[in-house]
Amino acid sequence: MLGYICQMGLIAGHRPQAHVRVHSCACRPCSDAELLLAVCTSDFVIHGTIHGVTHDAELQESIITVVATRVLRQTLPLFRVGGSGDQRLTSIRTPLHCGVHPGPGTFLFMGWSRFGEAWLGCAPRFQEFCHAYEAAQTAHRHPCEVALH
Repeated sequence: MLGYICQMGLIAGHRPQAHVRVHSCACRPCSDAELLLAVCTSDFVIHGTIHGVTHDAELQESIITVVATRVLRQTLPLFRVGGSGDQRLTSIRTPLHCGVHPGPGTFLFMGWSRFGEAWLGCAPRFQEFCHAYEAAQTAHRHPCEVALH
């Protein structure tokens, strides 16, 4: 399970048009409570698989290419599902120091839109999330309803 607590912002550069992205993140697995909150409050929640990961040392970012099979939630039109080929591929960014690498299986990608780009918050394996959600539902501790299937 991958996740991180992150604050992002811009710092103005010496020239008026120059800005630098600032990442202040602690990379660690998301707890079950954080997963349940993230599925209700994230800008996007996507069910999919990792197609590949590239790393940009200059920007200090990793770009996760995701094959989206289902969009469960999005507040902005960042992702499209359906059609063929590249329409199902989407990119989600994460700080380079989080050490993201491809893994098998399906995931639930949750995160935020910053400056028109998707940024990862939590990405549990889909079955791990289902287990946490069903346990919370049984205990009447789930913060919102999610249509998982």
